[in-house]
Amino acid sequence: MKKLTSICLAACITLGLSGCGGGISPTESGSPATAPGNNTPSPASEIQVTEYLSGDYTSLPEDGPTVNLSLGHAMQESTESHKMLVALKNALEEYSDGKIILTIYPNGQMGSDSEMIASCVAGDIDMVYQSGSTHATFVPETMIFDTPFLFSGYDQDTVESVLTDSTFRDLYNQANEAGGLVCLMLRSSDTMNLTANRSVTSMEELKGLKIRTAQSETRMAIWDALGANPTPLAFNELYMALQNGTVDAQDNNLMNAVNSALYEVQEYLVPTRHMTPSFDLTMNKDTFYSLPQEYQDLIWEICKDLSAYDYDVAFVMEEYYYDALVEHGMQVCEITDEFLADMQTAAAPAVESAKAAVGNDALYDTLYQLLDGGESA
Repeated sequence: MKKLTSICLAACITLGLSGCGGGISPTESGSPATAPGNNTPSPASEIQVTEYLSGDYTSLPEDGPTVNLSLGHAMQESTESHKMLVALKNALEEYSDGKIILTIYPNGQMGSDSEMIASCVAGDIDMVYQSGSTHATFVPETMIFDTPFLFSGYDQDTVESVLTDSTFRDLYNQANEAGGLVCLMLRSSDTMNLTANRSVTSMEELKGLKIRTAQSETRMAIWDALGANPTPLAFNELYMALQNGTVDAQDNNLMNAVNSALYEVQEYLVPTRHMTPSFDLTMNKDTFYSLPQEYQDLIWEICKDLSAYDYDVAFVMEEYYYDALVEHGMQVCEITDEFLADMQTAAAPAVESAKAAVGNDALYDTLYQLLDGGESA
């Protein structure tokens, strides 16, 4: 399996930061070929998906049925995530000799995220690809990735290994199945960070900061615990709200900050990496298990290979978007060890709130036992 070492992202950020100064250039899924105003080609274009497909897959019976599957997601067709799903479609059709046909509906054609996951559970859509926490109504365990600082201090290769093939993943799969879903792919790598119109390098500077968040209790809880003023606001209202001072800051992944040109209305990038939401490819459980065993095996095998591709693309694109924000003139505020420790301590109530929402202590225990290099029970 080809891997791109994501430790370099953390190292670049650590070495490149110098206290809210300009000129920082550390070298970061789902994007156009180039970021707006950034002349550097997307590094994802250099990662060939065919190199991840082993071709050593289960053969389907010659007299097997032809199966038509649908997949919905809300992203644009220019995103790397959509391109990965197209690769999934092509691989399924090629290696099944045309017996598995996948039709993709991007751009929210099948409804909002919440509507699509409800339709998937009901069996009206076969597959969806979206943030796992949008599945919380059916699978509360998906909210584990909204736990503040969940992966702080762990390198991304270790995180990827635990999330893709471990006892934790087995438990996560079981939780999905209890909610009527089969989790085919799981990625947690696009970190949430802060941008602001003033320097933020300490808890004192966070105090009272009016931060736009998504309409999510877990997303608001962390900033409330840190002494800021979380303000839920629709994403399509964000740019104007930052421009006219309705809010002072916003938390988001770096891709959204670049593609929405937030650098035009925000001066500072504060790489808090305070949350790492997941992206899950899930399928209706009844539909999946109604397929012949060979079909199930082929889908699993191809999804496992593409999961490695999905992670590698996400890692290099996060660096790319970080660089793009710096190139557009944003000043990077240093997250010192002391500031990070202060945030983690203050976030404890939000962590407990997230754990209560997940309602599965064994899942947390297993996750940390594996991340720490121990054997899970």
